[in-house]
Amino acid sequence: MEQKNAKAASLKILTTKFNYSMPTEELKQIMPAVAPKFSEIPGCYWKIWLINEEHKEAGGVYLFESDKELEQFLHSNLFASVANNPAFSNLQTNTFGISKAASVLTGAPLMRQVQ
Repeated sequence: MEQKNAKAASLKILTTKFNYSMPTEELKQIMPAVAPKFSEIPGCYWKIWLINEEHKEAGGVYLFESDKELEQFLHSNLFASVANNPAFSNLQTNTFGISKAASVLTGAPLMRQVQ
């Protein structure tokens, strides 16, 4: 049980948000085309893809095994390809720890990772 609690305590969330200048339909076609690359991020359990068509914003929510894997991703070529894409601007990132007790009560999918 302590190992599960330790693993849950080390989980990290990364959120990203940026504006896009391309047509929304084009972005929607690109997302599934590049998704396999994101599914191979070391130490990343999953990514939820976000889009706000009204404000031309997109981003993601990622669940990482620990700070180490999250930091490696932020310094990766894949992340740089997003950060340096001329069609994207105003990139914002935030990192968070996990509140296990509240997350369990609300059925968060992240808890499956600690079993």
